[in-house]
Amino acid sequence: MIKKVLVICLMMVLVIPSFSYAAEQNAVGDQKAVVALLFVNNAKSTYDDEVAQKMSENFNKLLNGKYTVVPGDRYIERLNKTGINDITTAERSDIVEAFRGDKIDYVLFVEVQPFIRKERITFFVYGKDMTAIVPVKIIDLVNNKYLYNGKFTEFASDSSMIG
Repeated sequence: MIKKVLVICLMMVLVIPSFSYAAEQNAVGDQKAVVALLFVNNAKSTYDDEVAQKMSENFNKLLNGKYTVVPGDRYIERLNKTGINDITTAERSDIVEAFRGDKIDYVLFVEVQPFIRKERITFFVYGKDMTAIVPVKIIDLVNNKYLYNGKFTEFASDSSMIG
């Protein structure tokens, strides 16, 4: 299942460049665009540390050098103080308001949600289905618009014969 989450991270390679053009438009001189990275790991699995480490490595590969990355922990706290505990359901205007006054160009929000495990038992077969869901939001704070608002879903299935 960790491999599936890593595949999702690699798929983000396709999403993150979508705001690179906008970053070039907003950058003044040699100044890099500032990206606030809000990463929440709600997987609640035995692999939480490994997932967080791999996600961090992938974010570093994708963002460092191109953007100035700001950790989003204090922004998550700001959103929590305003009553927004689940950022995936938050309105864009609420998220933009949490960043008002700070010199942040983009917000990249990624959450690893709990894995969904279903077991299938038939007369001859025992199987497991696992689903990983990773919501992603990329918001351009300068132009106040979504660059991406969706989720990546990865499904894996395994079964074996009984008897």
